[in-house]
Amino acid sequence: MRLPFVEGEPKIEDFNRIYVRSMTGAQIPLNQLASIEFKASPSKIDHRNLDRTVSITADVQAGYLVDDVTREIVTQLEAYEFPPGTRFSVGGVVETREESFGGMGQASIIALIAIFGVLVLQFRSFLQPLIVFAAIPLAVIGSILALFLTGNQFSFMAFVGLTSLIGIVINNSIILVDYTNQLRAEGKSIQTVLKEAGETRFTPIILTTATTIGGLLPLTLSGGTLWAPLGWTIIGGLMMSTFLTLIVVPVLYILMTRE
Repeated sequence: MRLPFVEGEPKIEDFNRIYVRSMTGAQIPLNQLASIEFKASPSKIDHRNLDRTVSITADVQAGYLVDDVTREIVTQLEAYEFPPGTRFSVGGVVETREESFGGMGQASIIALIAIFGVLVLQFRSFLQPLIVFAAIPLAVIGSILALFLTGNQFSFMAFVGLTSLIGIVINNSIILVDYTNQLRAEGKSIQTVLKEAGETRFTPIILTTATTIGGLLPLTLSGGTLWAPLGWTIIGGLMMSTFLTLIVVPVLYILMTRE
C-alpha cells in the first residue's frame, strides 16, 4: 500500500489517493476495491470471554426488591426477539450472590464443624456442643424476621452478616454453659446452678448484645441497600437469640444432662 503525502490535517478525499499493490505489482486505487462511508459505532468495544458485550447498569429505587425487579426484566427480555448471535445475561447483585453463596456456604459448614470439634474438646461431651449450637436456629429466625419487617432482601451482604452472627450467638451460649459447668463442679444441683448461672450471666450477655446493636445502628440506618441487609441480619438475629438463648439453653441443659 502506498500512502500519499498530505500536508495539514487528513481529509476524507485523501482516501482517493491511496493505492494498493496487486499480485502483478500494479498500483490500484483503493476506491476501486472498497467504498468508504461514515457509520455509527460504539465509542468503546468491551469484550467478555472473547464476545463483544454491552453493559447496562441501574439502581433499584427505594421500596423495591432487586429480585422482583430483576425477575420482571428477565421475563420481558426472554419475550424479546434478539438478532441472531445476540444473547443476554444477568449480572450485578444476582450474579455476585450466585457466585459467592456456594463458596461461602462450604466455608461456613467447615467453620461450624471446626467449632464443634473445639467445643467437644472443651466440654468433653458431644451433647453440650449441641446445646450451644441450639442458638443458631434462633438467630436465623430473628435475621429472617428482621429482613422481612424492614423490607430488605437476603443479599450477599446479608449472608456475610449471618456468618458473623453465628459466631456471636455461639459465644453467648458458651458463656452460659461453661459457667453452669463450673457451678456444677461445686456439687450443686442442675436446677440451682442454672438459676444462678442465668442470674449471673444475664447482665453481661445483655450488655454485650446492646453494645453490638448500638455499634451497628449507624451503619444500618445509613448504609442504603448495600450495608443495611448486613446490619439488620445481625441486629435481628442478636435480639431474637439473646432472649431465647436464656430460656432454650437452660431447658436443653436439663433435658440432655444427667444429675
